[in-house]
Amino acid sequence: MTWYRNAWRRGVLDMHITEDNPRFMTQFDPQRFVDLMLEARLQSVVLYAHSHVGSCFYPSLIAPVHAGPDGRDIFGETVALCHENDIAVVGYMSLIYDTLTWRARPDWRITHSDYQGHSNPGRYGVCCPNSPYRDYAASLATELAAGYPLDGIRFDMTFWPGVCYCAHCRRRFMDEVGGELPTVIDWFDPRWTRFARKREEWLVEFAALCTDAVRAVDPTISVEHQSSTFAHPWRFGVTTPLAGQTDFLQGDFYGDILQGSFVRKLFHNLSPNRPGGFETSVSATLSNYTALKDEALLRCKAYAALADGCAFIFIDSVDPVGTINPLVYERMGRIFRETQACEPWLGGDLQQDVGIYLSTRSKGDFADNGRGVGEAADLHSRAPHVEAALGACQALIEHNIPWGVITSADLDRLDRHKIVVLPNVLMMDAEECAAFREYVRNGGLLYASRYTSLVTSDGHFHEDFMLADVFGAQFAGESLESFTYIAPAPGHEALFGEGYSRSHPPGLEDSQVRIVARPEAQVPGELALPWTDPADPWRFASIHNNPPGRYTGQPAITHNRYGAGQAIYVGGDIESSENCRDLFINLLQRLGATWSFGSDAPKAVEITLFHQPRESRWLINLINFQQALPNIPVRDITVRLRVPQRALRLVQQPAGRELPFERHDDGVSFTLEELETFAMLTLEYE
Repeated sequence: MTWYRNAWRRGVLDMHITEDNPRFMTQFDPQRFVDLMLEARLQSVVLYAHSHVGSCFYPSLIAPVHAGPDGRDIFGETVALCHENDIAVVGYMSLIYDTLTWRARPDWRITHSDYQGHSNPGRYGVCCPNSPYRDYAASLATELAAGYPLDGIRFDMTFWPGVCYCAHCRRRFMDEVGGELPTVIDWFDPRWTRFARKREEWLVEFAALCTDAVRAVDPTISVEHQSSTFAHPWRFGVTTPLAGQTDFLQGDFYGDILQGSFVRKLFHNLSPNRPGGFETSVSATLSNYTALKDEALLRCKAYAALADGCAFIFIDSVDPVGTINPLVYERMGRIFRETQACEPWLGGDLQQDVGIYLSTRSKGDFADNGRGVGEAADLHSRAPHVEAALGACQALIEHNIPWGVITSADLDRLDRHKIVVLPNVLMMDAEECAAFREYVRNGGLLYASRYTSLVTSDGHFHEDFMLADVFGAQFAGESLESFTYIAPAPGHEALFGEGYSRSHPPGLEDSQVRIVARPEAQVPGELALPWTDPADPWRFASIHNNPPGRYTGQPAITHNRYGAGQAIYVGGDIESSENCRDLFINLLQRLGATWSFGSDAPKAVEITLFHQPRESRWLINLINFQQALPNIPVRDITVRLRVPQRALRLVQQPAGRELPFERHDDGVSFTLEELETFAMLTLEYE
């Protein structure tokens, strides 16, 4: 069996160490490291063969060899010891980030849009994958795969660190498209968009070159590319097709609770194989590696990974001389001792009543149009579509609604979701539009917001929505005002939630798309505007805010029946606003779906449900992940499951304790007396 399918406890030892001091890496002890891994109960380790520095920890004939080990093959020694102790070994190789090569080969460097400066002229030297560096990297991958009995190889940093204008990129664009590389961002300009699409295409091609180099040596070696950047802004150039070059998705993440939940749901659907890997540092930050994260935080992250069906991977950092902090492995050993007990019940298909669509070609920002690529330090930092997707996910978590994250790879299986959400999808192509139209025609339920289906993936701004017939709305421009409101239409006040009314409607800190409703569509919400233009500093109603004063009577929300299904369109991306989450959820409820589970669990608790038909059971996970740790236990959580099978037993795992439950015509309900951090339950059925 492939090693990663049952490896839930994994580790990484960062070894990005230079030779700037003769003591560096002289004290690395492979046996001591393996002993520590055993203490931490690791099933696999990512072992550094080649680092961001550009040197190797094995006797490479291609790349510089680190002098610290003084001729010893510490990589090979560690591989052998790991295998003696049943620890799978993944060889680590840094792509693009290669400081020694960057210093030695100026013509391989990623170059700024002024054609003069080079990206990251400091510690991190970055090489262009369109330069001859690509062949160097592939040769190194071949050497590594052929040299050792590895279980896998990890290619790290498979993304564009910056927008490159080197001679190699310019020549390639000239040959494939024609003309010079554009230097002004404009997502409505097909030429700029063609450049963006080419960068994405070139990155996948480079990844394939490295993947193929490994598989040509030994196709049983697993290949993984850094996967933490699928939701990163456009400049990273990472899109859905990159997943096809990896055996499973893994990535290191340093964000909040929501980020972790979002990417793990993405990995569940996009990863070619499961489980995916959720990775984070044991240190407070990568730069402050001596400060360790609190054990309660690491425990929550590890259990949260299991709750989403992901392996948990911790990152430690070697000391420059080669020694390792044993406290890290003691701490992780305690945590993994707990999580290991849950492993026999993991797996299955995540129940995803709501599918949140992530378009990896919609990660730009129309607000950047007209700005130079190198104009501002904060350029490319926002991705409104991703922000809207994250906001939708947060709302679903808080309301205990089953959800998942889907991509273009899921267009042929949309019918598994009761509702599909298109959160301000900035760019779409004909294939996507056809899939969503057919989904609704066949009875699916759709929510869409703002720019969704207005702009094609190749940069053409349409005169109307490509899904206008589905939305029941026609495009009529955009509000001039940058602060807008959505007022309840008469008779629809309850839809907007407590505290809002027609005189005090919910506000959005952005413009809205203006629409005209088709005759067959219902209009539960209308566009309202401030008394004056918020951009006018001389004429205003209130010095601190922009109160609503102009009720346009124009629709802001349409509810339309199309074929056997329904669609709701909103002119503003309300899912991005914390103040509009109840409205967003109420609009989903308006579509009439029933959820696979419901609960009165508080907002800090997320519930996931997996179906395991081979075992004739459902797996229910509850994760309590509070902002301030350690967690305050939550008591008497009621959960209602709507499942078609007749339930036999409800068991809390791993203790094996049976819990009482009540049968209903459409499922069961039960009460969990106390939840400290994690609870795992199995519902066995006939």
